[in-house]
Amino acid sequence: MKKILFILPWLKLGGLERVQVNIANALAEREYDVTVMTLNPENDLKAELSDKVHYVYKPYKPHPIMRRIPYIRHKFYDDGMWETRALAKKLYRYYVGNEKYDVEIGFFRGLSIKIISGSTNKNSVKLAWVHSDFRKAVGYKNNFKNMQGVKNAYAKFDKVVCVSNEAQDGFKAVIGDTGNLTTIYNLLPVKNIVSLSQQSCIEIKDKFTVLAVGHLEAVKGYDRLLNVVKRLNDSGYDFDLWIIGFGSEENHLKAVIDQNKLKNVQILGYKSNPYPYMKQADLYVCSSRYEGYNLTVAEALILGTPVLSTDCAGPNEILDKGEYGVIVPNSEEGLCQGIKALLDNPEKMQYYKMKACERLDFFDEGKIVGKIEKLFNKNV
Repeated sequence: MKKILFILPWLKLGGLERVQVNIANALAEREYDVTVMTLNPENDLKAELSDKVHYVYKPYKPHPIMRRIPYIRHKFYDDGMWETRALAKKLYRYYVGNEKYDVEIGFFRGLSIKIISGSTNKNSVKLAWVHSDFRKAVGYKNNFKNMQGVKNAYAKFDKVVCVSNEAQDGFKAVIGDTGNLTTIYNLLPVKNIVSLSQQSCIEIKDKFTVLAVGHLEAVKGYDRLLNVVKRLNDSGYDFDLWIIGFGSEENHLKAVIDQNKLKNVQILGYKSNPYPYMKQADLYVCSSRYEGYNLTVAEALILGTPVLSTDCAGPNEILDKGEYGVIVPNSEEGLCQGIKALLDNPEKMQYYKMKACERLDFFDEGKIVGKIEKLFNKNV
């Protein structure tokens, strides 16, 4: 039985964290000995890990003077002052120690990558995951002294796994071609998603309903989506917008809703099971400024819900450049014209509902897990 180690910052609510849970559980079901290590106590999704998966919380190395000077901890150490200065091998000894694994995986940029790049286990297969388009994302330099250090670290892995071809292109543009890149799309538990979608939905749908799901952060573009709703309301269009999620932009978005009297918009907060809402929505919208993959676009297609997305990495590939959903220019105007065109054309909505169902094979769990398993062998 091969032993597999994943390292990532946390298991808080988020897309890549859900992917981590999906992959860990799938591999555990295939009789791999799987360990998931987090470096931060935020572990909302820990309960979703299979009982067969080992969970380890390894906190940042304690600093001897932090109790006396808490300001330094707040200002500097939370970003890993020791982790930035220390050599990768020293980090590996502290976080992984003498435990031996057959496969060691840095599942997130920054510290996770630096730790595994310092592995002293010559027999292990070392894998890194890239979840974002580095041309637009931030944080990949965290805990490295410079860009050369980042490139040197990724070059030490047997494979760097990008979640989309555009994410791989972004990696090449920013980091360079390290000669070990591959693309494997994110794993989703299709049967579980379909099953959960059968549960009841509290909100009552009584008109055409648009749905968006994700963290309420600037990158998700909800501010411009609200502007689109205002413009369409002023033009006489009658529909509802439901937004599921929470985050730092919540108060601002609610203020915009109040100021513009958007009575047809509801921010529903966090939902542990968003799939009943997804299934009954007439249209799913991704308004993001950039994405690495976007699980919710994939989940909407799995449930047969038509999708409209801005032109960004991930959704573009999931929708095959507009074959299985609508791709619009990455702007407020693009969103407005795209949603308006669908509201004006019910037949087109039915067409994309049919195309969503045709895309189901793209998310075949067995094929995706099989691609990951192949990487567990050296020189593949």
